[in-house]
Amino acid sequence: MGAVPSTPRKNARPQDTAEYLISTFVGEKSFPLTSDFWNKLLELPFTLQWPNYRVRQACETFVKNNYNTRHLAKILIHLVWSLQESSTTSGVSIDYTKAINAAYLSSVFLKYTIENAKSENFEELYLCLNEDETAVNILRDQNIGRFVMHGILSFIGSTDVSSQTYLLHLELLNFVLVAMSTQLRSGPTPGPKDVHPFIDAAMGQDSALVGLVVHRLLLNYITRPRIPSSGATHSIFSEDGEPGVLHKVGSAAANFVLMPFNYFVSSSGNVSRNPLADNSLLLLLILIHYRKCLMMVEPITEKCEDPLKLDSLVKEKSYFSDNPFYRALESARDVEFDRVDIEGNGHNGPLVRLSFASLFDTLGLHLADEDSVLLLYSLVHGNSDFLEYVLVRTDLDTLLIPILETLYNASRRTSNQIYMLLIILLILSQDSSFNASIHKLILPSVPWYQERLLHNTSLGSLMVIILIRTVKYNLSQLRVWHCYFYK
Repeated sequence: MGAVPSTPRKNARPQDTAEYLISTFVGEKSFPLTSDFWNKLLELPFTLQWPNYRVRQACETFVKNNYNTRHLAKILIHLVWSLQESSTTSGVSIDYTKAINAAYLSSVFLKYTIENAKSENFEELYLCLNEDETAVNILRDQNIGRFVMHGILSFIGSTDVSSQTYLLHLELLNFVLVAMSTQLRSGPTPGPKDVHPFIDAAMGQDSALVGLVVHRLLLNYITRPRIPSSGATHSIFSEDGEPGVLHKVGSAAANFVLMPFNYFVSSSGNVSRNPLADNSLLLLLILIHYRKCLMMVEPITEKCEDPLKLDSLVKEKSYFSDNPFYRALESARDVEFDRVDIEGNGHNGPLVRLSFASLFDTLGLHLADEDSVLLLYSLVHGNSDFLEYVLVRTDLDTLLIPILETLYNASRRTSNQIYMLLIILLILSQDSSFNASIHKLILPSVPWYQERLLHNTSLGSLMVIILIRTVKYNLSQLRVWHCYFYK
């Protein structure tokens, strides 16, 4: 991959042209932002069938040359430009194809760069342009990370998902998941000196845009759009219907991104997977649970008569930075119930409004998936309106039966999932009306309970049985670990 192939002839096969353009993209020559090379690269259908070692060689060459070429920054800028152009045109245009290819290629090479970065601040990304570039006015004094995240989040939040835009939405979600995987290189809680260029840029977006993004991600999770029948003919797929090697390697980014969230996706349920809905929910969870620890210097109020010691009378206090995405989720309201705020808990900025009924039903169908469990936990813990909505529902079995069945099969679940489910039940059971309602709701049968037949059992009685069973299981596990450590 070190040498650049010769320029293909005019009547060259598309495979030869794609080979040349990608090799040029990762090569030593730097192309300015205004070069026609970028249009040729992003407009060409990618149907290459490269073996894995060639993809890795291309990534290695790209990382080595990106310091001089700054091609990662440039293709990201072209991605945003294509999104902006596609938003101003009606129907599917060439800009959609360019945006899909830009997001797709960026994900592949960005993933490799992040995985193999040696600096703590990800300097290998080189998210800046050389001094001779003329895009300063175009960026409007924004750094490239903020410019890119604003453009992508604006498209996701403002553009409906349709059969024409489905693939673009999916590729953008894949890219953002890869871009935000930099936090996996830091500790469980990012510190003041940790730099994550993309997710930090997302946290700096204005509240109106944040609300649109949270609404879109929740809507994707609820409506669960299907892959359009025409999607398989898009240029990012090979002619025989199988995804090209570049696309396969790009999709492997999920294994990298999901590393700390592997309990989200270890589902054993029978519900069919939906890539757009699943990635939307995963991105939402990553955004709302990002917490960066910062330090604040505050003076010590003790009286000191020695002026030489005044400068030393300060202490550092840690605190978590504000998360606008979590605030947007906790302030979400039901579109069917516009309650007037009589308690003085006014919310600054636009509200996220969606159907709590649809969200409730969707959660009930997918609680076998741990990412849905975490979303339910986040909602009942942080959103008082949604918690109140759940408590007044008369069909509480929609949520509780999947929860209790999961606890019944605790031996096949992770401790994280069991913990979250127990906390959800603890939050719900603090309401007296909830406790009364579950004892009035009679279940004709409980087919998954195998120890004995349960007929006409109240939901409350079933909950007591399952909780006692969970306590016994946890005690037995504790005994096993005790014997293991002290034998």
